[in-house]
Amino acid sequence: MQVNLDSDIHSYTVRAYQPGEIALTLPYSADNPHSPGGQSPRPLEVETIRGNFILSPKHLLRDWAPSSVDELLAEHLDAIVELQPELVLLGTGHRLIFPPPQLLGALHRQRIGVEVMDTAAACRTYNILMTEGRFVVAGLMNPAE
Repeated sequence: MQVNLDSDIHSYTVRAYQPGEIALTLPYSADNPHSPGGQSPRPLEVETIRGNFILSPKHLLRDWAPSSVDELLAEHLDAIVELQPELVLLGTGHRLIFPPPQLLGALHRQRIGVEVMDTAAACRTYNILMTEGRFVVAGLMNPAE
């Protein structure tokens, strides 16, 4: 499924989603903004991530430990909290599965909003909020099956 047109070349964006892999457009490199000879900007780079990760406009944290909501622990959310988002999107895989409410308590106590949704919806929502200038962080669980 194609998610959206690249619109912010300086941030991580979700380019495409399918179960088991998510294609990300990597931020445009400020240290090399033009191709050799200064003719035109270099093409945007795309990376396909398999597995679970944390994504924000400026951060990509690969190999996030929980592979399902059942494995999600409070300490897994620490890496998200460290980024100090205004909103967290928790993508729970193929289906929407709510974690225990007490698990999200640390985020709520710090006045960080949390939305739980399936991973496809989290990818779409991340792009929308990110292009609106919101500092959103997505914790994405994406099992292959």
